[in-house]
Amino acid sequence: MALTFPLSCPSFFQLLPIKEITFDCPEVLATTRTKGGEILTADNGERLWQGEITLGQITRAELSRVRPLINLLRGMGSFLIFDPIRPFPQADANGALLSGFVPTISALVSNRELSITGLPPGYKLCRDDMLSFRYAANPTRYALHEVVSDATASAGGNITAMEVNPPIRAGATVGTAVTLTRPICKAMIVPDSHRAGRSN
Repeated sequence: MALTFPLSCPSFFQLLPIKEITFDCPEVLATTRTKGGEILTADNGERLWQGEITLGQITRAELSRVRPLINLLRGMGSFLIFDPIRPFPQADANGALLSGFVPTISALVSNRELSITGLPPGYKLCRDDMLSFRYAANPTRYALHEVVSDATASAGGNITAMEVNPPIRAGATVGTAVTLTRPICKAMIVPDSHRAGRSN
């Protein structure tokens, strides 16, 4: 049976023997400088997460598990990925405190702020934590955001107007489930970016 895209994290990304990884969300701006030295910017599009993965030394058996998948994905398929440096909230090192809770978006305050309900009472989200949620359909889109401002849930499990980055895109809706453990986004291998390793 043919694989379906995006490939889940366990079926591809978590199989990779990663040695180094970058995970960044760069600005997409055009710039110009005035005679007075002022730098003016213009938004040229949505900010997208991007990165580079370097695999470490691996055995033939390990390579056999991932090489065909990498070759399949090159330019034609997508996969789900999370930042392995930030897989869980800092105040919940393995996500255990969220067991039995289903966080959801309770309000979209602005394109940089959202409110979340359904958290454990007193649950903390810290600056640099990550969260994700799905939105839209055909295709389903995956929003991945980093927390900009520290926030603590109330006794009722609510966090109000927490700032996130990058900006929240149109299509996000109230009532959508929020993922705080291994928050994901959809990725693809940029054409011509793959570099095969050396064997000996």
